[in-house]
Amino acid sequence: MKRKLLLLVAMFLAVGLITHPYHGQALSDIEKIDNELKSLKEDMDRAQHQQRYAKKSVQELTGKKQASKEDLEAIIGRIDQIQQKLDTTQSNIAIAEEKLLRTGEELEEAIKQLNNRKELMDSRIRMAYTAGPVSYLDVLFSSASFSDFLDRFNTVESIAAQDRNIAQEHQNYSESVAQKKEQRGQELNNVKALYARLQTQKAELQQQELDKEVMIANLDKKIESLEEISEEAEKQLTEFVKKASALEAKKNRIKNYYKGGKLGMPLKDDYRLSSPFGYRIHPITGKSKLHGGLDMAAPKGTAVYAAESGVVLGARWMNDYGNAIVIDHGGNLSTLYGHLSAIHVKEGETVKRGEKIGLVGSTGVSTGNHLHFEVRKDYERVNPEPYLK
Repeated sequence: MKRKLLLLVAMFLAVGLITHPYHGQALSDIEKIDNELKSLKEDMDRAQHQQRYAKKSVQELTGKKQASKEDLEAIIGRIDQIQQKLDTTQSNIAIAEEKLLRTGEELEEAIKQLNNRKELMDSRIRMAYTAGPVSYLDVLFSSASFSDFLDRFNTVESIAAQDRNIAQEHQNYSESVAQKKEQRGQELNNVKALYARLQTQKAELQQQELDKEVMIANLDKKIESLEEISEEAEKQLTEFVKKASALEAKKNRIKNYYKGGKLGMPLKDDYRLSSPFGYRIHPITGKSKLHGGLDMAAPKGTAVYAAESGVVLGARWMNDYGNAIVIDHGGNLSTLYGHLSAIHVKEGETVKRGEKIGLVGSTGVSTGNHLHFEVRKDYERVNPEPYLK
């Protein structure tokens, strides 16, 4: 009896020695997986932060680029306006030079006539001086009668007065033409000065145009670099999700929920298919890009349901997707539900097919309330329509 009791105690001790290390090993493996998941989560957070920063910077730089383009168009418009003014001013310079030339010729003719009149008057004065005053008396006293005397006197006086008036008129005209010539010269100088100022303004605007073009080119390079960073971060996130899925499967001994066939509809209420799967022009960025799911337009707050049973890999803000949920259904099949206004599940939680998991919204990069639904097979986005009822 005593020997049987001792044997029984020995057996319990042996079992204890065997099972306790195994239990400790199991706990150690779980802890390792948890640590790996924690590390992956930190890596995902960093990648998401990097992607958010890149996308935000792209938006800011795109705004600056658009503003710079508008400034450039305005500068080009101002250059065109100044060029038109330059053309007009150049025509005005030609007109002013022609006027100045004609006025100079007119002044030369006026001076010539004035000099001729002066020479005629000087000639008469010289003749009068040479003949002496008697000649005037001879003209006057050789009159046949008193009335003839008066006529001759008036004639002599009229000739002298006429000479004086003509000389004065030519003098006034010459002075007027000289003044006009000076004015024409000033006008020409003013037009030339305006032309010089316009040329300076045009040169400054052309430099501004060049600076804007260089700025836009630099912005394009920065945007391209940031878009590459964003795309690389998205690839990293995809890899992290793969690793997290594998670790969750290992940790929870996830069974293969998806056995093939059709998935359940993520929306049970009425909806409108606003954008199918495939390449399209993105409504916000304006670029051609693969639309990796179905957009189901429905009012905000419409219930969203799990298309199949599985484990929630992600239930958080996911950049362009906004509030989103990712469910692993096993068999390398997962579904994504994006732009939600509310999330009703947690990461690591097991959900059943048809279970309510969130509400339709318009978070992230979205133009209106809708559910963005994706099916991923072997971590690649595929057309969800063949999978749905």
